[in-house]
Amino acid sequence: MTTVCQQEFRILKKFYARKNFVPLSFRNLMNHRSDMPPKIILFKYVILVSLTTFNLSCTTSKTYTESMKARIASMYEEDQRCQRFDTDRIIKEGKKYTDSMNNEKNRIMEENTLIAKQYFTEKGYPGIKENGESISMKFWALVQHSDHDVDFQKKALKSMKKELRNKNVSIRNYAYLHDRVHKNKGKKQLYGTQVEWSTGRPLPYDLKYPEKVDTLRKEVGLEPLKEYLDSFMN
Repeated sequence: MTTVCQQEFRILKKFYARKNFVPLSFRNLMNHRSDMPPKIILFKYVILVSLTTFNLSCTTSKTYTESMKARIASMYEEDQRCQRFDTDRIIKEGKKYTDSMNNEKNRIMEENTLIAKQYFTEKGYPGIKENGESISMKFWALVQHSDHDVDFQKKALKSMKKELRNKNVSIRNYAYLHDRVHKNKGKKQLYGTQVEWSTGRPLPYDLKYPEKVDTLRKEVGLEPLKEYLDSFMN
């Protein structure tokens, strides 16, 4: 199956060929006459690098093995479990219990990130078409909680953005990770998905465009911001 990126790459090569900038063959591209001006030779090298970079940047999602999928599902369950605090124990044990749970949560999430990064390096971001909606969502959750490794989050976000063009990832998940990365880098968020509780009520972290946040949220399938914030109190 030809992807959008593959089609664009072929079109780009043919465009340069029609303009007599470069031949269609990369082998011919590097063959030049001894009397060719140095500027022309340099230009051919620049075109080669740009085409190669474009092609590599369009790496598509690959199918994960069944053992990989099972491990992702298992890590997701651990991720969710370690965030469920026992209210009775909070009341009885206080800070001792919450500190212990936070330490356990950090340990689990760091271990999950190491494995998720390994899978991402080997297979790319798990697209819905190749791996199913459930695995794609669970992998996203692992990335979303990898706050100790923002570089990994950024790489996954970039990969998700490419897969969006083929409708191969959840646009809602993309919006959440986009805000998460910006928050972790100290930048303003677009969609208002990241909240803080300094006043005892949920408030969005700094918004880049507060006047049109609901329009931006609607574009990615999210409810109005007020409804989202109210849902934390229900």
